[in-house]
Amino acid sequence: MQGLSEIESTAAPAGRSGAGASPEHPAHGGPAGRLIGRRDELGRITDHIDRVAAGAGGIVLVEGEPGIGKTAVLSAAARLAAARGLRALRSAAKELEQHVPFAAMGPLRAAVEPAPLQGQASRGASTNTMAIGPAPTIIETLLSATEDYCATEPFVLILDDAHWADPSSLRTLQRLGEFIHKLPLLIVLAVGPPPRARGLSSLLAEFEAAGAELVRLGPMSPSEVAVLVDLSLGSSAGPLLSAAVSSAGGNPLYVTELVAGMLQAGMLESGDISSDASSFAENGSADIRLPESLTEVILRRMDQLPARSRQILSMAAALGQGVEAIELSEVLEAPLIDVWSVISVAIASGILVRSGAELTFRHDLIRQVLADQLPPASRVTLQLRAARVLMSMAAPVERVAMYLLTGAGPLDLAGLEWLTNVVEPLTVRAPELAAGVLARALETRRLDPERFDELRLWQVRALLWSGNPTEAEAVARHAMSQGANVTGRQEVGTMLRWLLAHACFAQGNLSDAVEVAESALGRPGVSAVQQGQFHGFRAVSHTLLERFDLAEEASAQAISTGIAHADPVARGLSSLALGLVRFHQGFLDEARQLGDQLMRDFESNGRRRLSNIEPYSLSGRCLTELDQHAAAEKTLTLAVRYSEHNAGVYLGSNRLELARLHFLRGRWDETLIELRACRDAPDVFGGAAAADCLTALVAVHRGTFAGTPESLPTPDARWDGLGYRHLRPWVQSLIYETQGDSSRAMSLCEEFANGPVSATVYQMYPDLIRLALAAGRAELAGKVASAAEALAARHSTHSRRATAALCRGLAEGESALVAQAVESFRQAGRPWYQAQASEILAALLAADGHAEQARPALDNAIDLYAGFGAEWDITRAEARLREYGIRRGRRGRRNRPKTGWQALTPTERKVAALVAEGLSNPDIATRMFLSPRTVQSHLSNILTKLRLRSRIQVAVALAQQGAR
Repeated sequence: MQGLSEIESTAAPAGRSGAGASPEHPAHGGPAGRLIGRRDELGRITDHIDRVAAGAGGIVLVEGEPGIGKTAVLSAAARLAAARGLRALRSAAKELEQHVPFAAMGPLRAAVEPAPLQGQASRGASTNTMAIGPAPTIIETLLSATEDYCATEPFVLILDDAHWADPSSLRTLQRLGEFIHKLPLLIVLAVGPPPRARGLSSLLAEFEAAGAELVRLGPMSPSEVAVLVDLSLGSSAGPLLSAAVSSAGGNPLYVTELVAGMLQAGMLESGDISSDASSFAENGSADIRLPESLTEVILRRMDQLPARSRQILSMAAALGQGVEAIELSEVLEAPLIDVWSVISVAIASGILVRSGAELTFRHDLIRQVLADQLPPASRVTLQLRAARVLMSMAAPVERVAMYLLTGAGPLDLAGLEWLTNVVEPLTVRAPELAAGVLARALETRRLDPERFDELRLWQVRALLWSGNPTEAEAVARHAMSQGANVTGRQEVGTMLRWLLAHACFAQGNLSDAVEVAESALGRPGVSAVQQGQFHGFRAVSHTLLERFDLAEEASAQAISTGIAHADPVARGLSSLALGLVRFHQGFLDEARQLGDQLMRDFESNGRRRLSNIEPYSLSGRCLTELDQHAAAEKTLTLAVRYSEHNAGVYLGSNRLELARLHFLRGRWDETLIELRACRDAPDVFGGAAAADCLTALVAVHRGTFAGTPESLPTPDARWDGLGYRHLRPWVQSLIYETQGDSSRAMSLCEEFANGPVSATVYQMYPDLIRLALAAGRAELAGKVASAAEALAARHSTHSRRATAALCRGLAEGESALVAQAVESFRQAGRPWYQAQASEILAALLAADGHAEQARPALDNAIDLYAGFGAEWDITRAEARLREYGIRRGRRGRRNRPKTGWQALTPTERKVAALVAEGLSNPDIATRMFLSPRTVQSHLSNILTKLRLRSRIQVAVALAQQGAR
């Protein structure tokens, strides 16, 4: 392994500050990119690089004043990562790109995304229908893609000048930080000192709370400054020069700029300040007047350049970090040969450096000093001029919009015309940027009403697509309250209400969304197709509010319109709503047909996102209830991926459904992984509360729950639980049961004994009927059994038949029915319920005096419980049978150990075997029908339990295990 000294002497990689600088004008860390000093600071970063190489993620924050050497430290860190076989993705935020979405995440997106999101977004955008467009959740997509990328190899993400990062990039970093301990990813940020913008301050506070390493760069020591000066000169510094640079306060940029300025001015001779350096002396060489600040040093260096060069460089600096000769020539209306001449001088002087195919200012502080030489008004005028030039050159719309945003007040006519022509691609590709430019456009006086209405619609879209539904709602309601322009064009008013309804929906305000949709239906001039779409939207909203009668009525109106006019939006919304209604009612045949039709329509539509249609989750839920678990997992995983790549409204609920599937299959570790991901998703429909309750359910059964019944989160009062209303009282009742209070436990769940509130409530029936009998409520037990039988009659599946047989057998004391339930649950692939049924069977057989038959049933139950780590259930089952003098017939390991191969779950063993075969995490995910995130979580658990650090060590350990 290479040591620090070997790495530090390596030249900086191309594309970064300092690369390409001449020996006469080196990167401020040292000549040819060599880092002077900083061994302690770099050593701390190296520790994190070694950890990420072993699979452990982390965050490092490099803080220091301008010019102190942050970029040089980042360059050294990148070289150290490369020397250890890690890929380092480097980026630098830029001042002028603070409003360009994801500008600072460019290298990460280029590395991890399988295809440009812009192309995907463009395919989904449509203004021919009232579809709200693609609204891709780029952050979630980028998070998912990064997880997939991490599954193949660890890597380091380095961001310089994070204080200039745009809000979208900061949010992306924040989301990545939430998973940093689950991914082999190291995030390294360089930031300036306080004060900082609120978004950056919040991010850094979160990172530090999560254990980020803070590396503060202080001044260089006098000996390090002496080395830097000697290397810059190529010879030892004389006493006058050494005394002069001591005033630089140990700032390496200050030192190198001071020395370079003296060289450029011809003030140095034989490594020291010459005797005739009168421009720097007042009373001879013993009293040398030096610049008081780094800014003054840079300005004095610029004084050595011709006036025309200084002027052009100042204007170039005002346009950003990069310099493009042809564009600069057009913007300044200067001959290209003159511009190239200035650029050549700037390169020779070390002001500009080559960064790959691009020319950039060597340090952003140099650019800022130069840009500040222009008055603010002149700077804005220049940037607006650049926008017009870029318009004529058909430059990317984001670059034009970036310059337009620097101005204040309304757009000029040229800008307005350009925006009108490109508003759709700009909104699709950079909605945050579009929202800002559109706000300026709408300030234009005497804007004709038709254009005003159209641009305001795009403003609402931009706000909605950029993840600001609250502001989108405010703008839409303000527009409707004005009424002047909107009422003049009925089509605009209709579309405005469509977007407003979606803004309310995206905030989880479903009743408000329904109210807006119904108000639109009462307006004149709404076409038949639009009516069908509004009815479909109403149907989905009513379904999620569990207003099933209203949902069916709205679905019927939408489906007839959708079929009559071949409209995929109305047809899709109505199919989704009606399918969910049928699912909750327990009619799986019809629900499955509607779900499959949704998927077919989505595929035939070229996978375009239309309105709030989610094409996969309905089929996934049906497959779960049909006991087709492998197909259900595959389909629900598709639903999660779809939500990650789109608006994300259903992301939390889809992850919750996937977690429920894992729970039913007895894969509780995967359940907990998916529940953590659910809590990380946007919580539009209250999924976080349900996730916490399901997490608590696992903890209760494992005997690890430390809270109280009242500590469980209460579902949002705006809706009745979306199919999970029974979850909180179910878990609370079990907590009371663990405390020996069966009566209170029963009272919490009594309302669910009177028939199926939803298709999934039957999953609590085995516990419910046990509690009813324990509380002496035989009549209530009978009601539960009847409800289970009624649900099985609607659509018979192994799991529903098993539940009905179990409940009836327990209610009437019929062990034969319970024995049937044990076998049916086994066929259904629900081992958790098989264990419960075996426990009940053992108790019934024991009560009938069949001790020899009861013991194997008890053994079966406890063996299954042990596989889940269900300590409380094991204790309860043993105590229950002990009353009849029955103990376990065979004694095995009751608890899975915490470490070693025996600690691995069956799923973890499969993952370990596939890792040993050399499969990547995405390959394992495909083989096992898991998400890459789940595979990564399993791998982290494997490494922890086996006390290993890498995949290679897993393979070696598995081979050694097999040889024993």
